[in-house]
Amino acid sequence: MKPLKIALLTYSTKPRGGVTHTINLAESLARLKHDVHIYALSAGNDFSGEVRAPYTLIPCPERKYESIDDKIKDYIEIYTDYLAGVNVDYDILHAEDCISANALLGLREMGLIGFYVRTIHHIDDFTSDSLIECQKKSIVKPDYVISVSKFWDRELRSEYSLNSTVINNGVDFKTFKTGHGKETKEKAKEGFSVGGCKVMLSIGGIEPRKNTITALRAFNIARAYIKSKGGKLVWLIGGGETLFDYRAYREEFFTELGKLGLKPDNDIFVLGNVPGAEMSLLYNAADVFVFPSVKEGWGLVLLEAMAAGVPVISSNIEPMTEFLEDGKNSVLIYPDDYKALAHQILMVLENPEFRSRLVENGEKTAQMYSWENAALKHVEHYREILREPHSRLK
Repeated sequence: MKPLKIALLTYSTKPRGGVTHTINLAESLARLKHDVHIYALSAGNDFSGEVRAPYTLIPCPERKYESIDDKIKDYIEIYTDYLAGVNVDYDILHAEDCISANALLGLREMGLIGFYVRTIHHIDDFTSDSLIECQKKSIVKPDYVISVSKFWDRELRSEYSLNSTVINNGVDFKTFKTGHGKETKEKAKEGFSVGGCKVMLSIGGIEPRKNTITALRAFNIARAYIKSKGGKLVWLIGGGETLFDYRAYREEFFTELGKLGLKPDNDIFVLGNVPGAEMSLLYNAADVFVFPSVKEGWGLVLLEAMAAGVPVISSNIEPMTEFLEDGKNSVLIYPDDYKALAHQILMVLENPEFRSRLVENGEKTAQMYSWENAALKHVEHYREILREPHSRLK
């Protein structure tokens, strides 16, 4: 069949879940010989790692905004104006977030395109009227909607009477499976200045949705127990770049950290965005991956940790329960129960047989999901779309 011309649009170059999804999907589509191009807003920064697909960075100057509403409005205008001034002669235009979806809506209203596709990773609980409207338009206005899990497909049907096509995330298994031997793990730990320590890892930064303060309370309990046994437990926190302002939550986190007597860069290491090339090293440094998130589109980082041979502890919420099974390939906890989380952290760290079972079954689970399969399902869906009559203007 003739290769497709596909544009994938994302709102940032920072390694958030939707951006990672965009890059991996684009690279997989390119390996399938399709003509793929990524568009991303950029405040002067390139992607954190190599991107093996053509891309365009849309300049988005750093500015001080009076509100997040003004920021989002400006980003949409910048995106829309840029796309309106370039050739968008693609078979498929596919937005991966609210901002790029609103930009494509603008192009459709101007008559520059006839239809577009949107992937919905999750639905945020905004309180701002303008943000609520922005998100709603990005959900109900696209011509075709893809969801990344059965859970969000049901939510879209229930809340918006929308039919979506479910296509799960994938994981680059070979990249994250870097070897799990003791020597390799110790070298990885030394690379993050935590050699000789037990290491708890979380990805997603410090923010309410990631439930970081609950993880902090659990870490403090587990750390004290490990210390009583003559060892040391440290916590590495990666990622966290976002459009939204979580300063109040971060201040609460660091205030509690101080009250607990914990020290940054000694007990807890807040790494920020880790370059893509170093992510496999980061996972390999971990003895346990902790993810008590209260809302996710899929939980891609869980698959990455499992591929890297790290036992995972996760919230027992959908959609993660679509691929996680308690006691088999993971440990599942109620997201607000920090004492239970602490207990399970210690179970994983102190019980080699239990740990080995989680690692073995976790790797088997990760192997079931690949970006190639995700890309093939996208191509099948794209071709179904193109078989329908459209009034697309080019």
